[in-house]
Amino acid sequence: MNTRVKTKILNYSSGEVEAHSLLAQPENPDKHAPAILLVPMWKGRVEFIDQKAEEMAGRGMTALAVDLYGKGKIAADNDEAAALMQPLMDDRAELHKRINAGFEALCNCPDVVADKVVAIGYCFGGLVVQDLARINKDVAGIISVHGLFNKPDVSTPEHWQAKVLLLHGVKDPMVSDEDWLQLREELMQADCDWQKHDFGLAYHAFTTPGANDLDFGTVYDADAHRRSEQLITDFIAEIAGRV
Repeated sequence: MNTRVKTKILNYSSGEVEAHSLLAQPENPDKHAPAILLVPMWKGRVEFIDQKAEEMAGRGMTALAVDLYGKGKIAADNDEAAALMQPLMDDRAELHKRINAGFEALCNCPDVVADKVVAIGYCFGGLVVQDLARINKDVAGIISVHGLFNKPDVSTPEHWQAKVLLLHGVKDPMVSDEDWLQLREELMQADCDWQKHDFGLAYHAFTTPGANDLDFGTVYDADAHRRSEQLITDFIAEIAGRV
């Protein structure tokens, strides 16, 4: 499906933080399709995430590329990215407020079916959508793409009522076996409908074109990227009730 897309910056607040998220909408929305909440990597709402939102809108779905840092702030390098991300890693309660504000902003958009929202997160964003599933019983599905698996150190309602898709590179140095085992136990204890797909040759950031820092563990993998896109498409179709 290819349709014309309109975009605008959607401003909303989470406490004192003013988010500048990108809303992408199809000219003729499919009223039965899920809406997509896109959560970026640690650098912020970069072009990659905006393009994903426009791509989803081109397929008939309303999509929101979330600004977690406020005022559209984007890191210039890894040091700046770490400085932006770490306070939210250290204060997961604040992170929960910000992602929930993005979820609510998307649900308030025209033609969005509130019980058919799929949240897709990349890298840091993968961790964020896992947290959304922990705190929000209304999100229909979450997809973590080369996401971190660190469990929050704050108590959460432990909803995990969303369907869960985890796409993981086995060579990702940022996720330990211990991280995965504790997440798996948490999902099993919650009786969650989850699935995890491992890509045996993939590192972190395997969907990010241009990633090529083997020492840092971020390497683009065209095969893993292509396969993950198909898995994402199938997962969204399942949420839509089309499989």
